[in-house]
Amino acid sequence: MTSGQKSSGLRYTDQVEVELLDLGPTVSVEGVELGPDEVIALEGVGTFSMVNLVQNLRELQAKGKDLRKFSRKVHSESTRRGHASLTTSAIPFIEVRWCSRLLSMVVMGARFGSFLQESQRRSEVTAEKMLVPAEIRGTNLEAKVKEELMRIHGYYRSLLERGVELEDARYALPLSTATSFFSASSLESLLYAVLKVRYGIGIVPQELRSYSDRLVSILSDVTPSLTASRLSFTGPWTHYPVPDPLREGDGLFDALFGDRLPEDAELVELHSLKSSLPLLSKDGLTTSELLYPTVQAVVLEAPSLVAYHQSIRHRSVPTAVESLVEAADRALREPERSIVIPPKLRGSESLVAEFTGRCLEMLELYRTVRDEVGKEAALYFLPQGVRVRTLRLYDLFNLLSPMGFVATRTCSAAQWEERAIAYKVWREVERRMPELGRMMGEKCKHLSYCPEKDWCPIILKYRKYDDETHRRFNQL
Repeated sequence: MTSGQKSSGLRYTDQVEVELLDLGPTVSVEGVELGPDEVIALEGVGTFSMVNLVQNLRELQAKGKDLRKFSRKVHSESTRRGHASLTTSAIPFIEVRWCSRLLSMVVMGARFGSFLQESQRRSEVTAEKMLVPAEIRGTNLEAKVKEELMRIHGYYRSLLERGVELEDARYALPLSTATSFFSASSLESLLYAVLKVRYGIGIVPQELRSYSDRLVSILSDVTPSLTASRLSFTGPWTHYPVPDPLREGDGLFDALFGDRLPEDAELVELHSLKSSLPLLSKDGLTTSELLYPTVQAVVLEAPSLVAYHQSIRHRSVPTAVESLVEAADRALREPERSIVIPPKLRGSESLVAEFTGRCLEMLELYRTVRDEVGKEAALYFLPQGVRVRTLRLYDLFNLLSPMGFVATRTCSAAQWEERAIAYKVWREVERRMPELGRMMGEKCKHLSYCPEKDWCPIILKYRKYDDETHRRFNQL
């Protein structure tokens, strides 16, 4: 089926595929095959004596102890004390396919996760990638939902045919569109989705339940002791912080900021140890690297769901996010300030009206499904152009490092909406703290060369540069 053809049989969101590619650490020691449960338990014993896998295994065998029972005891005792050092030591390598953008948005919020995701900036969304929420299956709304999904996909295709880039056309697509990703994350980082399902944290769609069930089944097979011990540790906030927009409306952002909805970014607070500023100005990035916690910028942002999904993957920036329910309700009330219009469309009133109209159609579908089926299904129909408020904390690493948020996102190769936010953060910090602002800049400023395939004139603000210089710096 080509991308222009309609799909007769769309997949449902609970058909998400989860596959374990590998799991570490595993090792063979003196003829004994050790899996993650055993390796991590034996290495954990080293905190009381010496980290020496072979020695600790020999001592255990000399005492005639059962290795599996020993591992279960170590993991149970450590985990119930709240220690995460063992659950962050097991690393599953997982592929997830045919999941929605809604699910990946929750999973990828993990602070210490590592993910490689299929990009809608580079890969066209074909018709078969329009997923139907599992909650819709067999309801009176199923035919209408499938028709609307094909209708919005047809509009997306028409934008591409009119020369709109992939990265802009996707703003019209709903969160139900399928994606895929590879995860190389600790067991601890993967488990928030499981805990969310088990303890009913916020809104829990059927897709999330299916993903959780498959993940737990996989992990219980390959690391049963560690998985069971971790899942038995319960209580308030027994997980690392995760920005989770899948929750009921709670009014937290309204209580903090009223109805403020910045177009890009608003500096709320800028904290610094004043005694550190002369040191930073004197020695630049060298000292800043050592003193990165001494400056913290608290920023209110209101990106589209497109840009939000990208921003949480810059995991060195702690983030809080408002409920998607609140974002959806605001978009229904005030679409003109709640929907991000891509740049290619802004020059034409008719294109803006068409785009806004299509987004409103999806929002009306959200309202209908919410009222007749529930929020769990309805949230899948939010257009990715809808704004959601976030609160983000930028330290010196993210303000100054060439690997930090400002430097990487002000690069001309970065996504345009994220660039606007990064430049606004830079200017807002510079207005309040000029000496720090003068140190900030694009990554080419800090590196003194452009690491992209094609260089742009930005670097000419900082140094002489030409094609030959670019070739010399980037030759392998």
